[in-house]
Amino acid sequence: MPPQRSDESLPMDASAPTILALHKFPAAPYQDDDDDSSNSPQSISTSTKLRRWAANRASRLCSKETLYGTLPILTWGPKYTREDLLGDVIAGLTVGLTVIPQGIAYGILAGLPANYGLYSAFLGCFIYCILGSTKAITIGPTAIMALMTHEYGYHGNPQMATLLTFFTGLIVLAAGFLQLGFLIDFMSAPVVSGFTSAAAITIATSQLKGIFGVKVHGEGIIHTFEDLVKNIGDTNYNDLALGITCCLILIAMREMKRIQVVGPGHGNSRTREILQKFIKFTSIARNAIIVMAAAAMVAIMQAHGLKPFSMTKSVEAGLPTPSPPAFSIWDPYQNRTMSFSDMTSALGAGLGIIPLLAVIENVAIAKAFAEGQRIDATQEMIALGICNLVGSFFSSMPVTGSFSRTAVNNSSGVRTPLGGIFTGLLVMLALQFLTPYFVFIPKATLSAVIICAVIYMIEIEIVRPMWRSRRLDLIPFFATFFTCIFWGLEYGIGVGTMISLGMILFKAARPKVVITEKKLPGSSQVYIYVYPDSGLTYPAAEHVRAVVTDAAVIHGNSVEPVVLDCNNVRYSDFTSAECMNLLVKEFRERHQQLIFVGMKRSIRSCWDGAGHSDGRVSCATVADAEQLIADHCNAPEVKVDGAGGTEATA
Repeated sequence: MPPQRSDESLPMDASAPTILALHKFPAAPYQDDDDDSSNSPQSISTSTKLRRWAANRASRLCSKETLYGTLPILTWGPKYTREDLLGDVIAGLTVGLTVIPQGIAYGILAGLPANYGLYSAFLGCFIYCILGSTKAITIGPTAIMALMTHEYGYHGNPQMATLLTFFTGLIVLAAGFLQLGFLIDFMSAPVVSGFTSAAAITIATSQLKGIFGVKVHGEGIIHTFEDLVKNIGDTNYNDLALGITCCLILIAMREMKRIQVVGPGHGNSRTREILQKFIKFTSIARNAIIVMAAAAMVAIMQAHGLKPFSMTKSVEAGLPTPSPPAFSIWDPYQNRTMSFSDMTSALGAGLGIIPLLAVIENVAIAKAFAEGQRIDATQEMIALGICNLVGSFFSSMPVTGSFSRTAVNNSSGVRTPLGGIFTGLLVMLALQFLTPYFVFIPKATLSAVIICAVIYMIEIEIVRPMWRSRRLDLIPFFATFFTCIFWGLEYGIGVGTMISLGMILFKAARPKVVITEKKLPGSSQVYIYVYPDSGLTYPAAEHVRAVVTDAAVIHGNSVEPVVLDCNNVRYSDFTSAECMNLLVKEFRERHQQLIFVGMKRSIRSCWDGAGHSDGRVSCATVADAEQLIADHCNAPEVKVDGAGGTEATA
């Protein structure tokens, strides 16, 4: 939440700076929010931290702020105007004209009857209107969700797809309530871009069978091309001509929005302004226009006894009957009844992959269209989870935010999430009254709609800025991309994430340690200054210990004092505490001075708890350490005689 202006703090002088009352966000009980070593020496117990955190969370849950955050409609609803309504109606109907042909195409892409794509296209619009935090997002079927449903939907079984939607909603909703949105941050931009690009190519390849009018049974890019080449002799040239023509027209209509009929300034005629709006609307509604035009052409040809194209199967008319997902089904492939455990086993990795991808896609779109506003990832997860969970009772396949339809919604001038209501109503009207006419839609046209929607998801342009920014980021990008292409989408995103995390862990395990030889002020006495540039966790403990030891033995000849600056060490654990305590022991055995500087209270407490803290010397600042070294050098030398006594010499 952005900082709120504190009216009581405003100075009378207008030229004086404005004082802002900043929110203090409570640390989680596993975080050290009290690390300043200058604070009270009394350390706060873990139980006290837990009680304070729980009390703070409880007070926030019962606050008005939380209510308005959970139901964003309470924020914008009271301010709703007629201008907002007009903008939402226009945008909602425009998106509806886009989602109807896409819903039919994505239902077929998922291996389901076409009506299931439309079942997925209306309910999320209503729910997101109440719970969504971003005005432009439209929830519904997407190409990636359809592809994943096809892969994990068990031979295109609608009941399995519905159960998959149920679990997707349940998992995403639970993650939202547990505030696990931070886990999405571990999916780096190169991994997401590599996955999206590979998924777009995979989806486009899967639609070539509709363009060529041949049957392809292979899965994945390699097998799809093998089957396509094998059956190339069966190509339906009418489908091929129609598909290519539709692709070219769709691309041309998409680029129409670049045409500027209206010039800058206010000296344009009414005719030019109307023409400009017509061009924009035609470009936005291109999918609906091309599908209706193709269907009309086919209807006329069939009226004259011509059937040159491969056609879409009949779509069941009417709205879905609300019912809970099936938790046991009859399996015609194995001729037995599948129990709930059998169904979950058949869904396999899809129970984890699909919720993850749904959240990533939705949050990424929310950030892209946030217009500078802060995005609440947790609230987006709750909204998305409820959309899927409730949608599973209406025969929906997994849904998430659609980038293409959100872009259409935003460019159409949507004002609030209420625009989704009109999109949902238009889809419901289509299901109720227009389904008998869907049989006139050629498969080649639907394939062209999907191909032209996903080819712009291929993010080739991101390679150049990554090369200029940090070339190492190209490793997870290409690893994700090629693994998705040649192995599988679910494996690609896993491999890319593991590589990205491995790069982070390597940096954490091998932090940069600065070693400098310094002299005491006004003296020729030298000491070794060691400064780790990051925290000290267990993967880095042995490395830092080895670097400090080498600095003491090689640079300091096992004699010169060593100052270890811990100002950047804000977190520690038992392993690193053990390493540092062993380091102290080694220095003590060599009679070499080791001084820790700038230790936080929590770090000192952690290291003390690991034991062997008696011989550790610490100072608040480097100046204090230098004074301690000077005092040590000026102290009389103590020798041990043969009888076990001590002798001091000047």
